[in-house]
Amino acid sequence: MMREVKFKGKKGLSPVIATVLLVMLVMLLAAIIFLWARGFIGEQIEKFGRPVEDQCKLIDFEVAVVGGVGSQHALEVINRGNIDIYRLEIKKTLGGNSEVSKFKFNIPAGQPKKGDAFLMMSDGGKTPESITVYPALVGNVRGQDSNKVFTCVELGQKIPIADLI
Repeated sequence: MMREVKFKGKKGLSPVIATVLLVMLVMLLAAIIFLWARGFIGEQIEKFGRPVEDQCKLIDFEVAVVGGVGSQHALEVINRGNIDIYRLEIKKTLGGNSEVSKFKFNIPAGQPKKGDAFLMMSDGGKTPESITVYPALVGNVRGQDSNKVFTCVELGQKIPIADLI
């Protein structure tokens, strides 16, 4: 025969306490998701009051190798666009590895500029398989009183290695 046990004077969790615990759990999960998702949203950089990505579309530039001795080469950049280029980034790729060199190379809109020499060889002293030149713009970080450089990676121009050898 089974005995029935009764708990007299004992009650379960109060509905008010359960509701408070549930609300706190939801707020904790929301905070965790917010902090996680914030890493996917970059800070917004603006130029002339518009996102800098839109300003990249106004860049029209051409890069040419104009001379060089050994592994040192000079670039000439013609900026036919409506926006100044702040700097150039040169990416050298060899065997799946790449290195990027950044050159302060301010090129006003509508003007050509002959640049300083850059080292064609990669850090290992070998000739890279490809060299790509990317323009970069400087813009204001929205909501802050600071500037940040943005590289227009969709506008990269490859330099033929034959021009450098």
